[in-house]
Amino acid sequence: MTRGHDHRTAGGPAIGSFSLRGMRVPLFLVLLGSVLLVTLAPFGAFALLTIREMREALVTTQYERQLELAGNMARSLDEFVLREGRQAIRLAEAIAATSGPRGRRPSFLDSLLDETVLMASFTPLDGPAQRASAPELVLSEEIERALDRTAAALFESGAVSRPAAAREPTIDGPFAIGPARVIAITITAPVQHRGRLLGAYQELVLIERAWNDATRSAPVSSAVFLVTPDRQLVSLRGAGRSETPDQLLDRPIVLQFLDAPGPARASQEYAVRMPGGGSRRYLGAFASTSFRWGVFVETDEALAFAPIRALMRRIGLGGLIAAGLAVAVTLILGGSIARPITRLADVSKRLAQGDFTVASRPSRVRELDELATSFNRMAEKLGALVERFRTAAREANALFLGTIRALAEAIDEKDPYTKGHSVRVNRYAVIIGRYLGFSREELRDLHVSSLLHDVGKIGIDDAILKKPAALTPLEFEAMKSHPTRGAKIMGRIPQMKNIIPGMRFHHERWAGGGYPTGLKGEEIPMQARIIAVADTFDAMTTDRPYQRAFDVADAVARINDLRGIGFDPQVVEAFNRAYEAGELDEVLAERPRIHVIEPGESTGDTSDENRQGPARSVGA
Repeated sequence: MTRGHDHRTAGGPAIGSFSLRGMRVPLFLVLLGSVLLVTLAPFGAFALLTIREMREALVTTQYERQLELAGNMARSLDEFVLREGRQAIRLAEAIAATSGPRGRRPSFLDSLLDETVLMASFTPLDGPAQRASAPELVLSEEIERALDRTAAALFESGAVSRPAAAREPTIDGPFAIGPARVIAITITAPVQHRGRLLGAYQELVLIERAWNDATRSAPVSSAVFLVTPDRQLVSLRGAGRSETPDQLLDRPIVLQFLDAPGPARASQEYAVRMPGGGSRRYLGAFASTSFRWGVFVETDEALAFAPIRALMRRIGLGGLIAAGLAVAVTLILGGSIARPITRLADVSKRLAQGDFTVASRPSRVRELDELATSFNRMAEKLGALVERFRTAAREANALFLGTIRALAEAIDEKDPYTKGHSVRVNRYAVIIGRYLGFSREELRDLHVSSLLHDVGKIGIDDAILKKPAALTPLEFEAMKSHPTRGAKIMGRIPQMKNIIPGMRFHHERWAGGGYPTGLKGEEIPMQARIIAVADTFDAMTTDRPYQRAFDVADAVARINDLRGIGFDPQVVEAFNRAYEAGELDEVLAERPRIHVIEPGESTGDTSDENRQGPARSVGA
């Protein structure tokens, strides 16, 4: 390119233009193209990445909201049905008390009817059903068959020989009854007198109000529907749908629910062909109740992604503004600026690649010098902003770990005898993990998992946790549920999936026979094998109301006795090396000394699951 004088060079193009294979391109267009590239390329790349990340974040957030909403509705239904079931058991006991050994018709069946109970029935073993029902109630053949089926199943089940099982009600349904298709269930409870089965007490109970209350929190943009395991659409609420029930039941999310072997929860994105042609995409989620009913929440993807479309419009407007500014800058700039523009383009590319240390050299052209200065300031501010983001990330990580530790300590506070247990187990586990050669990421997951290994005890009755004696079989079964409870609590957070194995399976045994699933050997996740050793060692070396603390040497010997039986030999070997190196001494020195049981009391020897009886040992 030549300088802009009012003459032509011999045999060359006009000044102020470039020659491109015989074509003369005005400098304005070259400059305009360069400025547009420098300005819009990083902007466009940033916009595309931002939109993609925002879409993923919105999908994740929508799934979490839908799963939480479906789970809350399922729990509301479970609580209502279980409450009504317990009430039915109490009424069956009252009928047994008033009807006597001959199973006479109770005199108060009519008084049991209310706005929830539409029908109350007593069916003796050797006689016809005696019912009281609301005047407007007309039982369908489906409900009649359900009542007959559940009563017959109760009479044939041998309930008298299994009194504990006989006290459990049988739930059938739900059914949509009447022209208004209100939702109801049947509840069947055994009527027994002195261990002898007299008959069956049955109710037809409306759950419509409970379902209405549960779905009230659903957004108007979402559809909520209830599906039974036998592929019946019982109720549809929320956003209007033009599809037939069969079309709704063919949703991929519904098919996933129907294929699930037991209670489950899931979310999914899918496309649905519309009756009028074309297709529409939906975000769907479901959660199962305890009775295998599926509660579904479905949202039109177009509604869920409305914020992204608004962002794209703003980005488009920003791009137009940027392009306009580029044209204005091009009109102002002049002279020989190819080299400075090239340098600015290079700076821009390096900024787009994340190099915020780059700086543009000054130019003798005032406008270009100002532009270079602006680029340098932008690089400096972006670099400072990135550093702030990194600092915020470190602080967020520290806050996360602090919150996890506070949660663990809050769990331990429920039982003063286990104060500091989770923190000590955490420290033992991390030490063992280091001796096993864990990576930084693996140690971080082990750190969080071991801190939260007992989080499920939040759901255990304090009377069981704080009991200063051996647990009864029923109390022991309740205590054994805490790993599964903890995994379920933290499993609702997708980012916590790597810590779930240690929480859920730390009571499995290397030779099998542990809980909750009876895994053995290599089937048990390594995270859980480490926590098992750390948990047992701390329990054995800490005074509890039901056991006296072992001497440390005896506790180490006991751990080694259970090598290959209760614990992974590889983990025990790492534990031994850590103990011999004195790595455990600091943690052992922090053990509380709060209570030592007297001779003759239960002495157990390990953690809470070993409190079922005074003679139970780790290897038992």
